Amino acid sequence: MKRILTVLPLALLIIGCNQSTPSADPSVITSRSDAWEAALNAKDIDAVADFYTNDARVLPPNREMSSGIAAVRSEFGAMIDAGLSGELTSVEAKVAGDIGYNVGTFVLRAGGDVVDTGKFIETWRRGEDGEWRISNDIYNSDGKMEAAEGPKTHLMISHEVDDAEKWIAAWRGEDSRHKLFQANGAAHVHTFRSNDDPNLTGLVIAVTDMDALNTMLTSDEGVAAAAADGVRADTMRVLVEAD
Repeated sequence: MKRILTVLPLALLIIGCNQSTPSADPSVITSRSDAWEAALNAKDIDAVADFYTNDARVLPPNREMSSGIAAVRSEFGAMIDAGLSGELTSVEAKVAGDIGYNVGTFVLRAGGDVVDTGKFIETWRRGEDGEWRISNDIYNSDGKMEAAEGPKTHLMISHEVDDAEKWIAAWRGEDSRHKLFQANGAAHVHTFRSNDDPNLTGLVIAVTDMDALNTMLTSDEGVAAAAADGVRADTMRVLVEAD
């Protein structure tokens, strides 16, 4: 009997260790993911950063891994500063104990234009405060690597227009100004509009062929396009990316 009483606690311990941790409702993570999306689109970098653990790793496409809240703020703050917004769709989420993961797809937009689509996987960890936060965030594009397009120089152009709605409309749709610029050395163009001055607009352009872009802008076609869009040429300011 004494031997049985000695063995019994060990047996109970082994049984307890072999039992798997019960899974929890994955909506605890997907709802947090929805809130992350809302924070990004609200351009609230403080709220975005609060979704990450202090030692979180960020693994962006075609760049080195970084870690910590400063890395999170740098990565997603740059998206916010560029005027980008995102839409996340969860494909699979699981939770077991204090650890979970979320796999899904994303759509990245600049204004009304889709500029990228891709996929992501996040690991989530429940902290001592009971809140779930991202501990690892990896994502990549469905498109080609930027390196395949060659080196780029970035331009920032601001100008006033007669009618901002008309100017913005010219950059929307299949046959938009994006098509003209892409055919003349501009790999990507993001459009911007001031909240304080409705007719103050601008572009950020990733240029792969500066000569081709300059030729187009000064050509009859380029001048006519700017005039048709109501661009006030005398207000135009051009900044070139500093080395």
